[in-house]
Formats: sequence, structure tokens, C-alpha cells
Amino acid sequence: MRTFSILCTLLFAFTALPAAAQLTSNQFTNPEYGLEIQPEFPRPGETITATLTDHRGSSFGATVTWLVDGKVISTAENQRKTTLTAGKIGVPQTIEVILSKSGNTSESLKKIITPLYVDIVIEPQTRTPDFYIGRSLPSIGSIVNATALINGSKIPASDLVYTWRIGQQVIEGGPIRGRNQVSYTTPMGDRETLTVQIATTNGTIIARRSVSIPSVSPTIQFYELSPLFGLNSKTIIDSIPLIGNSTVIKAEPYYLDSRVYNQPAISQWKIGGITTSNQSSNPYEITLQRSWSGGSTELEFQVRDTTQVLQGAKGSTRINF
Repeated sequence: MRTFSILCTLLFAFTALPAAAQLTSNQFTNPEYGLEIQPEFPRPGETITATLTDHRGSSFGATVTWLVDGKVISTAENQRKTTLTAGKIGVPQTIEVILSKSGNTSESLKKIITPLYVDIVIEPQTRTPDFYIGRSLPSIGSIVNATALINGSKIPASDLVYTWRIGQQVIEGGPIRGRNQVSYTTPMGDRETLTVQIATTNGTIIARRSVSIPSVSPTIQFYELSPLFGLNSKTIIDSIPLIGNSTVIKAEPYYLDSRVYNQPAISQWKIGGITTSNQSSNPYEITLQRSWSGGSTELEFQVRDTTQVLQGAKGSTRINF
């Protein structure tokens, strides 16, 4: 079984979506009037856009003043939108906008954010050979393990409440305390979004993180297996010459679910279109014997699960005698 760990801030195949921060607010519940922060849960040092939303029109003619931790942002005077930088990890930061009107009246909106780091470690339980230096990817119907790592919160991970979603579906039916690790089955489609929302036991959301995860179809690659030198890591592209009297060919099903790989319902070799009885104890290996000189023939292999329709692969190459 091949697994890997990916910090979502350094993803190669997985694209990270907006990140995390602890957030509290005294904003008005009136949707026509409020202070909006994007991203809602910023990371330390991330650029934040703060927007004053006032669809009532009551701020008409008012002087708009923005403050961060009590300090006025002079460049944002009388602006409905401003950008700023999230502070240090775990340090609360107060964003405030004041509307000053005639008659010495004013209104204030305030939000307090505490930037946090949240990473998701993705471990698809699919097959890749040991020499493969890339990352294993999930395929439809395969199992994926995911772990949320939070940094900057003073609350132990075991005392936080995690809600996991794959697409719009909630994994395991709802929030679970201390459940920073989950497993799910890769759904249909070529890409899906995995989201974790982290909250305190009183329901306050402190972080949210999403990653976009691709899914691929399992594929077959062929390699020559030498009894003297072992497995040749160079893929057989179009054909391979049979120089001696025999050779061993190994089929590697990339991104096949590990359960199917370990216990395939169907594993079948064909030579020249005819199903061949494989005498090897390993269903993914076959020994070819020279029976004539000259010419070539097609070598085909397929592996398949009978319950997961898309958990299977077929490939072929040519053997030149």
C-alpha cells in the first residue's frame, strides 16, 4: 500500500481552496448591513479584503473610517472596501469600520479574527509501484484517508468538533468531536472538493479548509522482470524484443484501489487474443517462452473488480520474437 502526505500549502496535484482562521464577530444580523471579510478564514500573512455592506442607504454622506487593532488606515478613508494583511498565527486581530454622521452620531462594525494554519493530509489508498516517484491519486470507488492538522489554536485537537464534506455530502453524517481523521470513497467525476470545518464544542467555527482533489482512471504499465537484475523500472512503451528463450513481464495497475489490487476478482492475460493460463503465483506476472523465431504478437492484461464497475484497467503491448 502506498500512501503519501501532502501539506495543502505545497500541493503538487491537489489545489488548495480558501484557508483558515479563528473568527468572532459582533456584526449585525441584518443581512443588509454588515462587515464582510474575505477570505473568511485567512491564514497568517494572507491578504484580506474587508467590505462594508450597507444596502439600507443609511450610511449615505457618512465619513467612513477603517481601523486595525485601533489604528486608523489612512489610505482607506471614505472607502467601502480596503485590503490589509492578516497578523501572526494565533494572535487576535480586530478589524473595525466606523460611520460618522452629522450631529455627532456614529455606528461601528467590528470583527475579530485569529489567523490559523489548517492543512489536510491526503492519502489515497491506491496502487503505485515502489520505484514510482510521483504521487498516488484516487480513482472512482477507491478509498481516501484524510487528516486535518491545525496550528495556532490553543484548544487541543481532541476537543474540537470536525465536520467533513466531500462535495455537498457530509461524511459520517455530521460533526464529530475529535474526528480529525476520516476515510471516504471517491465519488464519480474527475475532480471533487474535500472540506473540513472546525468548531469549538459551543459551536463557534474557528477554521475551514478545502482542497480540490482530482480522480483518475486506473491504467496498466508493463515492465520486464529479470531474475538476475530484478524489475526494470523503464516502462515498456510499444513493444519489447524477446532476446533469450524466455522473459518475465509484470503488469502494474497504477491508481487501482489497494483492496482490488490485493484481491482481484478478475486478472487475465491474453497472448495473441487467446486467454492464457498463468502459472505464476503472482497474478500480475507472466513468463513468456519462445516458441518460434520471427514475428510479433500482442500481450494483453486486465484486472477488474466485479462490484466496483470502474475499478479495473486493461493494457497491452507487443512481444517481438
